Amino acid sequence: MSKKNIIFLLKISCFFIFIGRAYQHLFWDAPFRSLLWDQKLLSPIVEGVFNISWRDYVTDLDGDNLIQNVIKLNGLFYFICALISLFIEESSKKVYKIMLFIGGLLLLLLSLLLTKSEFYHISMFFEHTIQFGSPFILLYLFKVKHDLNKLIIPLKVIIAVAFISHGVYAIGTIYPLPANFVTMSLNILPVTENLAKELLFTAGILDFIVAILIFVPKTSRIALVYAAFWGVITALARVISGLTYEVSFLTLHQYLFETIYRTAHGIIPFACFMILIYLNKEKALLQAKSFLNLKNSNNINTNYS
Repeated sequence: MSKKNIIFLLKISCFFIFIGRAYQHLFWDAPFRSLLWDQKLLSPIVEGVFNISWRDYVTDLDGDNLIQNVIKLNGLFYFICALISLFIEESSKKVYKIMLFIGGLLLLLLSLLLTKSEFYHISMFFEHTIQFGSPFILLYLFKVKHDLNKLIIPLKVIIAVAFISHGVYAIGTIYPLPANFVTMSLNILPVTENLAKELLFTAGILDFIVAILIFVPKTSRIALVYAAFWGVITALARVISGLTYEVSFLTLHQYLFETIYRTAHGIIPFACFMILIYLNKEKALLQAKSFLNLKNSNNINTNYS
């Protein structure tokens, strides 16, 4: 795979992340209210500064409509960022890079809000590192003049952190095993609930192992291939599980956005794998050229002698 195609993988990953989140924000919901309706946090401001009772604040329809409009505007911005992701280049105008950077910050904020809505489970935040990290890595690629070698560590870090966080949930000991993990397993696989939990525990252990092996030179490639495969499988599981209830456009519409933005969990490990392959070929080519140059130099010296 050429360098151009590898860079396109990074772009398409950002596209799927932004378009999936745009889909979510424009047609469904986002956890903005977990912050804006946090009584303990905001009641001193709402009641103390604006002199509005908390009950009036949270039941005000105009206020709720405002929140929903902000969510939709956020979705529209994500949609714009998705388009920018596909066409942005190192030579693109600075405004496009700034917009992509802001898009990354909004994804970071979204991860914080999701963490808050899940009782501040830190794994919830870090499970999204691939999603909020990808735009920044794409921008970093432009900063380092397309030097793919400098992307390896950042890519491996966000992959490892995401897989460890997913594994923490899957083993069900540090945090409670998410009910939707079990539900998806039962919907897709012909297994009992106990067996589903055992399979998830095994998958969680494998997540930990992969997070380590991608940093070991001899095992990094096979670990990244597994990570790419598992990332795609877990992304598809959302929509496949949903369609087991009813095969309809409405069901597809309800679950599709989750699959779209999670597709990056497979693309990013695959992109990292292809970078390793590309750099290895470049290294071999450079060594071959050096050998030929040395051989030609020796032949010239022999002729002069």
